[in-house]
Amino acid sequence: MSNRQSRREMSRTQGTRPQRAARQSMPGPRSTGGGGGVFTRPFVLVVAAVIVILGAILAVVIATSGGGSSGDIASRLRDKADELPLDLADGMKLGKADAPIRLTVFADFQCPFCLQFTGGDEITIIDEFVKTGKVRLEYQNLPILGAESVRAAIAGMCAADQNKFWPYHNKLFLVQAEAGQLDNEKLNVGRLSDENLKKYAAEVGLDTQQFDQCLDSSQHLDEVTEQQRTANSFGIRGTPGFLVNGQPLGAGAPANMDAWRSLFQQVEAQLATATAGAGASGTPAASPTAGASPTAKPTP
Repeated sequence: MSNRQSRREMSRTQGTRPQRAARQSMPGPRSTGGGGGVFTRPFVLVVAAVIVILGAILAVVIATSGGGSSGDIASRLRDKADELPLDLADGMKLGKADAPIRLTVFADFQCPFCLQFTGGDEITIIDEFVKTGKVRLEYQNLPILGAESVRAAIAGMCAADQNKFWPYHNKLFLVQAEAGQLDNEKLNVGRLSDENLKKYAAEVGLDTQQFDQCLDSSQHLDEVTEQQRTANSFGIRGTPGFLVNGQPLGAGAPANMDAWRSLFQQVEAQLATATAGAGASGTPAASPTAGASPTAKPTP
C-alpha cells in the first residue's frame, strides 16, 4: 500500500473524509535525547504486534469502505455513465429544483480524493437521493492543483453551457482513474491539456465548435475564480469540500456512504421539525441546515 493510500485509509478510520489541501506542511523530525534503553527486545516485539494489528485494521477498512483502486473507480464510472439522470440536469446542478437537501461539492478534476468521491459515494448519492428527489447536487470548482486544474474547470463550465456538464465531468474523472491517479498521483502531465479537453468534449457529444471557442476564450475564468473565493469564504481550502443547505461540513465530512445516509436523515428530521414548528406557530421556523443557499457567502 502506498503512503498516500495509508494516509487516506487512516483518515477513514477517524470518521472523516480526506481532503486534498491547498497547502500542506509537515513538522520536521524531532530528536530525543537520553541515549539507548528504549529499543529493548520486549519493546520491539510490542511495536511489531501493533503494526500487524494496524495492518489488519487497514485491510478491513479498504475492503469495506467502498473506495477501491483506480481500476475499480474507472469500472464504476464506465458502468454508471449511461445511468446519469440527465433529465434532471441544469448546468452544473443535478436534481429536482425543489429537493429539500442541497449538496454542493467543491472539487478539482486532478484531485485523487475528488476522484474517489466521484466514482464512489457520489454515484450512490445520485442513485439513492438525487433520482428520488431528496437531494439536488451542485458542482463548484476549486482548482488548487495547477494550470490543468484551472483549464479543466473552465472546460467543465463550457460543457455546462450546452447542459452536458455531468457527462463531461464523469469523462474527466474517468480519464484520471484510467491513468491510475488514485494510486499514483501525477499533476499537470497533459491529461487535461487543452487539446485533450477538446477531444473529450467530442467524445461525449458536445458541439465541438462552440466548446472550442468557449475554452479558447477562457470566458468562464472569472466565474471559476469567484467559485474559488466562495469556497474560501466558507473556510474550504481543500478538496473535496462540501456544503449542505449552505452550511460547510468542514473536517467532519462523511467518510463513507453510511455516514452520508445518516447525515441526510438528520437534515430531513430537522426540516420536518422546522416545518411542524412553523405550522403550529403560524410563523416560519428557520433550520440551521436549511436556511441558506448553497452559493451564499457568509458575512466576514
